Amino acid sequence: MEFCILMACTAVAACGAMWVWCHASTPHLLQASGFLVLNWIEGLAFISWILALYNHVNTTTSILVACLRLFLLICEIVSLQILIQNRLQSIWPALNQPRCGVWLNRIVWAELALLTLGTLSLIPALRAMQRGESGILMYIALAAFVLFIPCCFVIWMLIVFATLCRVLTIFHAAQQMAQGLSLESGKALRRSRRAALLQGLGLVISLASTCTLVTVSIVPPHKQTTARRSRPSVRVPQRAWFFRHSTNANISHMGLAQSVNLVTNTLGVILLSGAHRFWGRVVENNASTGGCSCFTSVKRVRRVRPTREIVGSEWEAKTQELAGRGISVQELLLFYRRLGKDIMLSYRPNAHTTNDVVRQAIIPMTAANGSSYAQLVNRGEPKMPQKMVTHNWSNLFRDLLASVIADALEEHTFELVSALLADEVGINALEQMIQVQGNLEGVYWICAFAVNQHSGICGANPRADVDPVTMLPHPVCSCGTSKFFNSTPPLNQHGESIHCEMNKFDDMMSFLACRDASFAEVVAVDASFELFSRAWCMAELFEAHRLGMTQILLVRNKDTLLRRQHTLEGLRVQDMKASRPQDVDAILAKIPNKDAFNQRLRSLICDRNVGLVTAWKHADSLQRIEQLSHVLKWARLSTSVEDGLQVWQNWV
Repeated sequence: MEFCILMACTAVAACGAMWVWCHASTPHLLQASGFLVLNWIEGLAFISWILALYNHVNTTTSILVACLRLFLLICEIVSLQILIQNRLQSIWPALNQPRCGVWLNRIVWAELALLTLGTLSLIPALRAMQRGESGILMYIALAAFVLFIPCCFVIWMLIVFATLCRVLTIFHAAQQMAQGLSLESGKALRRSRRAALLQGLGLVISLASTCTLVTVSIVPPHKQTTARRSRPSVRVPQRAWFFRHSTNANISHMGLAQSVNLVTNTLGVILLSGAHRFWGRVVENNASTGGCSCFTSVKRVRRVRPTREIVGSEWEAKTQELAGRGISVQELLLFYRRLGKDIMLSYRPNAHTTNDVVRQAIIPMTAANGSSYAQLVNRGEPKMPQKMVTHNWSNLFRDLLASVIADALEEHTFELVSALLADEVGINALEQMIQVQGNLEGVYWICAFAVNQHSGICGANPRADVDPVTMLPHPVCSCGTSKFFNSTPPLNQHGESIHCEMNKFDDMMSFLACRDASFAEVVAVDASFELFSRAWCMAELFEAHRLGMTQILLVRNKDTLLRRQHTLEGLRVQDMKASRPQDVDAILAKIPNKDAFNQRLRSLICDRNVGLVTAWKHADSLQRIEQLSHVLKWARLSTSVEDGLQVWQNWV
């Protein structure tokens, strides 16, 4: 009877592994199906061990089968740990505790090292036992398998359970805070807390059943009170207590533990991996449609840049000076707070673009100094940026700032941040949350703040742009600062102006990327996706790709991306626009083969495997595992600051 139950449970494990594999639309589900296959193989090994006992096989074969089973059990535990760690991969950033993931990885690596040591010691020890000898190798193997690996596992398990307890505590506190607010925020919190409970339940089920089976398999039994044995025993050397226990123990109890382990592991991993959501649904096995991935952005190997032959210390000095005009998140928030109060009194967050803010706020504020805004707030001292922001000036300024803040909060959409920027209380809440996240002093390079507008565009309004609220033309600056455009002397050997600040972006990006291997590009995409039709933006995108920089795509929300991504498939550099036609001509002159460039550009953005859009979907899906980690981050931040209630009042 026990054997029939064991066979049935083994069949259930096999069916569960096949079902998860058939629904594996993400890498994480593929890993889950791989673990279930290992679980099934371990069940088959146990059946083989039972058959070896009943068929009176020789001592060596029985010992080898028992060792194989022990080895598979430990491999099963390590595989389960890796599966759980991958599932928790997005939880650590949400909790702002990346070191926890690092320590869990180190513990698993230690277990793998001990597993290798124990296996290598066990093989010669078995040969010595076959000759009737005893040695230290058997004790080394047993110490690795029975003592050190379990100790590492207990430490690992305590960290994981402490994390799950903290997650549930944060959700409970956030639910208490958001009581009586919008239906959407309440739904999001309840759904995420339920998901966390299911994740924890699957984890507890799988770990408890596996640990119970290991305990039953390796702990020596109490001395039997009856001399009669219901199972045949196998003669083994005197000192091999583990194998003697394996053959003389209560096989029925071990079979029951094995059966329970097979079924509970299958159910637990299905809950843990989220595969239960696919019950009754047909899922396409296409990872490019989104899913769990290790990407949080597009990361590439740093390439060696084929630099242009530009001789002259003046050009290099100007490039390095321009590169040192970063601005911190805190300074950006201070600037934003002043809009509509003591500067640009007509400012409306949902109406004014970056171009409006540059013309009516940045240029008037810096006219007396004749400098860039970054130079003004940094008091002329260089401040090297950690990231460069690619954006178009026709985007709402509020959305540009929301993209920067969303990146500082390690988000992939900026819709909620944009909503919080609507009033002073929301701005305070964001500032407090960025400080909790530890990124308030993060430095970004943004052309609107870094470029000295007084040495370029401030003296004219060639397109007759007007304020969208007052309908008055943008004012023209009368600072009298010398203007330098791309053809203004002195020129370098390529005919480019040395003092112009608008023709050095590619060289500046190269300088910063070589100086800091972690230097990254943030692509702040406007709601209408106009960024992808701007010549300078596409030039920066391609240059960052060529340099191997990390590129981070930030969009308003997922629906906007899905609705507009088809418009990117026909991109042509010849159709790109810029505020000055001369800029388009200068960019096109640097591209000898425009058809090849267009193909590479479309591949950079739309490629189904490594494109920016696909990488964003992977990153967003990883962050939003059942919405848990996404909501968890905001729950943690909202409960950590005084004005955190604003998050749930503006939840979208």
